[in-house]
Amino acid sequence: MKKRLDKTWAKITAFILLIVFTALSIAGGAGIFYLLESDVYLDGGAQLQRDLYCRVCNEELLQAEYDLWHMTGGAIISDRVAMMDAAVENSAPLDLTSPELADSFRRNYDGSDCSLTLRRADGTVLMQNYEPDEKALCLLEDALYDGRAHDQARTPDYILTAALRSDYHGDSYEQRLATLGVRARYALIALEVLFVAAWLFCLCFTLASAGHWQGHEGIHLTWFDRIPADLWMTGLVIVFLLTMDLSFWEAAAVLAIGVLLLYLFLPVFAAQCKAGTVLKGSVIAWVLHLLWRIVRWLGYVLGNVPLVWKTALAVAALLAFDVFCMANYWDTEFLIAMFAVNLLAGLFLLYLSIGLRTLQKGGQALADGSYESAVDTKYLFGDFRRHGENLNAIQQGVQKAVEQQMRSERMKTELITNVSHDIKTPLTSIVNYVDLLKKEEIDNPAAREYIDVLERQSGRLRKLTEDLVEASKAAAGSIPVTLTDTDVNVFLSQAAGEYGQRLAENNIEPVLTLDETEPHILADGKLLWRVLDNLLGNVCKYAMPGTRVYLSSETVGRQVCITVKNVSRYPLNVSADELTERFVRGDTSRSTEGSGLGLSIAMGLTHLQKGQFRLSVDGDLFKAQLTFDRL
Repeated sequence: MKKRLDKTWAKITAFILLIVFTALSIAGGAGIFYLLESDVYLDGGAQLQRDLYCRVCNEELLQAEYDLWHMTGGAIISDRVAMMDAAVENSAPLDLTSPELADSFRRNYDGSDCSLTLRRADGTVLMQNYEPDEKALCLLEDALYDGRAHDQARTPDYILTAALRSDYHGDSYEQRLATLGVRARYALIALEVLFVAAWLFCLCFTLASAGHWQGHEGIHLTWFDRIPADLWMTGLVIVFLLTMDLSFWEAAAVLAIGVLLLYLFLPVFAAQCKAGTVLKGSVIAWVLHLLWRIVRWLGYVLGNVPLVWKTALAVAALLAFDVFCMANYWDTEFLIAMFAVNLLAGLFLLYLSIGLRTLQKGGQALADGSYESAVDTKYLFGDFRRHGENLNAIQQGVQKAVEQQMRSERMKTELITNVSHDIKTPLTSIVNYVDLLKKEEIDNPAAREYIDVLERQSGRLRKLTEDLVEASKAAAGSIPVTLTDTDVNVFLSQAAGEYGQRLAENNIEPVLTLDETEPHILADGKLLWRVLDNLLGNVCKYAMPGTRVYLSSETVGRQVCITVKNVSRYPLNVSADELTERFVRGDTSRSTEGSGLGLSIAMGLTHLQKGQFRLSVDGDLFKAQLTFDRL
């Protein structure tokens, strides 16, 4: 069955059968309800048959009353025959015993199924088509009156009797249908169950196949399935409301159209439910979204209107309302006074808004880091003046603090630079003398060992001095930068190849993932290599042996990201921000070589190349990311 859900012929067949079985179920249900109302399932149809026979007898009786009314010129009337404008008051008395009138009555009802008898109230028979059957299937009587005395007396003058013949078998369409229903009353229940089951099957198949089409994977919505559900529901409500003022058959036709529309709507609704577009695809959602966009646009426009203009617009609207009232009402003196009061209040509000705008500009200047211009408190008063003076005090205090901080940073940089320069001269002498000692023939092994220690520690000290100078230059921005077109993938491949042997010695496997689009950036090759050199050097020193280091390039929008990831050998109990500080190392025990300046230098050099340097730490996972604008 699942294989046929996307078949068009199966959907059409199921839809047609759904309509057919709907009609059959309604017809069968109506028939069963009719039989239940007639107590057919209790008495086998006897009461239904009697009702049908009496209906035939009643129709004959009514027709005879009409004929007698016409035959007598309106002299004989009944409660069921309308009293028309017949001139009966001045007519001569009728001789109802006339043979001609009786013969005419007999000829009119010679082939009738009923024995019709007209007699006086005292029992005297006046007219009769034939003798009544003693075993009549149904006997009905109606009272008739003399029209000339109709308004004066309500005592019956005549009695008209209709007796249905005992040999009557009924040949009308309704009687034949009722007879068939009585005979098949139990089979009709079984058929109704079968019709309802088939209807449910076709309905379930139609709903299950909604959204499935051959040649499309998953749920596929056609143009018909994209018609908003609220439009369908509005149309259905309108169709069913139209039936309220129509006749029975017209209402039935409109209801049939409504049911057809309902069956067209159900698979559309099911497909939209499966695709999740019932709400977002509706007209109401579109209108609400449009209104929300309009509200947001108005909020954006009003939000960007200065406070002074907002106040001016509000005051103008208030004064326009006052003018409108003065133009349409008689009490102008009161309205003029109200206009004057509102004008003064509006001017006062404008003054307040100007003061608030002045304070707002001062606060915005502080937030933007501008400390040169103070808040003008000349035209402010009260709390506004005090608040402006407080902002000026904050501005002056922050400016002093910033100047002191900058002076302190300059002193630190100068101190580091000067000390590094002063250390460099004696350190160079120490290195040179160590080289000279190594060239001397010294037989004492202990002395040779001491010379090696001096060489190793002097080299470490020289590296620390060079790092200090480079960190100071990077922080001060005094390193010359030459930005050129750089192929990121080629650069990463060269870096991985350069460090391949060192990584292998430390049992670390490099994993290189390059962007297929071959991105290019503007960077200084020497400085970028210095950044990667620091990162990969840290990997060799601090990464856990037996793990991998991941080098990757990725394009995100208009930017290129270079990422270095590895697992740390030591617990990283410091934050990513602290790792970029000077002299901070991932090895808190400081048992390994290093100055703790590498990441700080890498960040400074990246910023000099107009890039961004980010670190993130997740447990023992260390990740460094360089971001540059793509060419």
